[in-house]
Amino acid sequence: MVTEEQDKSTDPEVLGPYGGPRAVSGAPPPPEEPPYEDPIKVLTRAKFLTTVAVVTGGVMTAAILVPVVGFAVTDSLKEEEWRWVNIGPMRNFPSGQTSSIAVSGPDPDADRRVFVRREESDMQLMWNRCTHLGCPVAYSAGGDNFNCPCHGGAYNNVGQVTAGPPVRPLDRFDWKVVGAGGGEEVASRTDPAGLNRVSPDDELLVGRPYSVDEDFEVYPIKGPGEPVSGVLANLYPSF
Repeated sequence: MVTEEQDKSTDPEVLGPYGGPRAVSGAPPPPEEPPYEDPIKVLTRAKFLTTVAVVTGGVMTAAILVPVVGFAVTDSLKEEEWRWVNIGPMRNFPSGQTSSIAVSGPDPDADRRVFVRREESDMQLMWNRCTHLGCPVAYSAGGDNFNCPCHGGAYNNVGQVTAGPPVRPLDRFDWKVVGAGGGEEVASRTDPAGLNRVSPDDELLVGRPYSVDEDFEVYPIKGPGEPVSGVLANLYPSF
């Protein structure tokens, strides 16, 4: 015999949605579970990509700054020894022509090739080191210009940049002309007027290198890739 109490247990209005007893109105809610954050979900795709971007940016920045700092620090710390080197009589450097000559310095690091560009009342002694990355440039008599085979750098007959990545004109050397056998000074870079009175037997001496800008303003010698003016020049120390 089914009692009234048993009959109410099967009443749909009493049963819950899954057959259990329906919650009684006014009963306290079940305790909330503490919040749980899956550690695997913490590193979302967005966060992962952001991290990769930051790391990649740091690596690229380091790749750019390391050569810059290297050039700046190396050139500022290393002092080359220099002396005047006699490169021969003036008859070897005819006016209106560009001559090439190898110069031996006081140590192997000072050995270099010099291009001598002589005019009636001026003379330019240019280093064959490209001001982009230091590759040796070559003189083209046909085009009366200089070209770098490494990255397409090009210069006119007085070493000013005409194409490619070089950051400044070709570097120069100080020079002076003295009488045969080491006589008195006849002309120099700072007093070129004396070139009008030099004799074929007078001797040309090459000295310390220096850098110039497009207007031939003189600066202390810089390493390859170092500009002498502009915003980027502030990244390199003056010495």
